Amino acid sequence: MNTLLPKALTTPLAMAIATALPLFSLQVNAEQAASGFDKNRLHLGAGVSYNHIDMPFGGRSADAAGINLFVGYELSNRMPDVVTTVELGYGQTDDFYADGTDISGLWIAGTIAKDLPEINPNLFAIGRLGLDGGDDDGLIIGAGAGLHLNKYLDLRGEYIKKDASSVLQASLVYNF
Repeated sequence: MNTLLPKALTTPLAMAIATALPLFSLQVNAEQAASGFDKNRLHLGAGVSYNHIDMPFGGRSADAAGINLFVGYELSNRMPDVVTTVELGYGQTDDFYADGTDISGLWIAGTIAKDLPEINPNLFAIGRLGLDGGDDDGLIIGAGAGLHLNKYLDLRGEYIKKDASSVLQASLVYNF
């Protein structure tokens, strides 16, 4: 095994992702070339999180606070009141244990958000599926709800399950 690459980049899952992402990138680039890059489809977000590691075989469970920064781009779709995006982000937690164990790294996810005008015109549900390439490498799956505060700002609350941790996250998103 190549010792110059981080462990997260040498797992079979990471290698499969490395193979699939260029194909996805070609599809997104073809879509952008056809319609042109639109800065109004871009969003930036930042969040705070409560992260929990549950050790299943008698180990110690641990909790730590964290932060999350991300950028997203809205993709085209034909579904009314539904927004699909691709997000790329970085997350960092405080130390879980006195030895300095934390979780940090880059992640990529696809999100789908559905407006819920029958409940409240500003309310939406959100789901996510992605991959974490950092210390908690592997699949990311999550769900939550959000509130359109105004034309430019959204507030989100999500539960996200990663390989070794569970995350409760609150994010503020700026839409261009």
